[in-house]
Amino acid sequence: MISEYPKEVTLRDKTAIVLKPFERKDKDALLAFFQRMPEADRLFLKDDVTDPAVVNRWAVELNYDKVFPLLAWRGNDVVADATLHKNLGGWMKHVGTIRMVVAREFQKHGVGSILANELFLHALKSGLEKIVAEMMETQEGARKVFEKLGFRQEAVLHGHVRDQIGIRHDLLVLTKDLEEFWANIQTHEYFSYPSRDREGG
Repeated sequence: MISEYPKEVTLRDKTAIVLKPFERKDKDALLAFFQRMPEADRLFLKDDVTDPAVVNRWAVELNYDKVFPLLAWRGNDVVADATLHKNLGGWMKHVGTIRMVVAREFQKHGVGSILANELFLHALKSGLEKIVAEMMETQEGARKVFEKLGFRQEAVLHGHVRDQIGIRHDLLVLTKDLEEFWANIQTHEYFSYPSRDREGG
């Protein structure tokens, strides 16, 4: 599955970006991506992603079987980060969790949909059947993006999480069954964006 990358894709505005899995050598570029983000965009992330120790831990603990991290690049800059978290065993081993962060200037250009579809396909190849997305109730933009991708809200956990400044929020749990995604692949409704594999790194 990793051999499919890097992959170059063209956005709606004809901007070309390159998709490839996060590698240890990318940690500085990923940290710079998070540090460029406005504080308001980082408020709802689970970790303090501006802390070099956090990104370094991701690099050290890198394991594609457990977490598949996919980066979108524009030149030498990371412009989006999407991850698929997998359960290696137990009663939820058929369920994965998706997380995604897109640079503000690249939002509403289809980056989120492209990354999500790549992760859905990876999930299918990994034997997953269902994908979960979690967000705070104030993240209206994120909720709308995931709903456009076919996610449906299944639960609200009241006062369940705190943002980066300690304010409590309700946690929304959205899910998507991959059976429909697979059916759409068969009819070529997904991956219709212009793309081509690219040689080299």
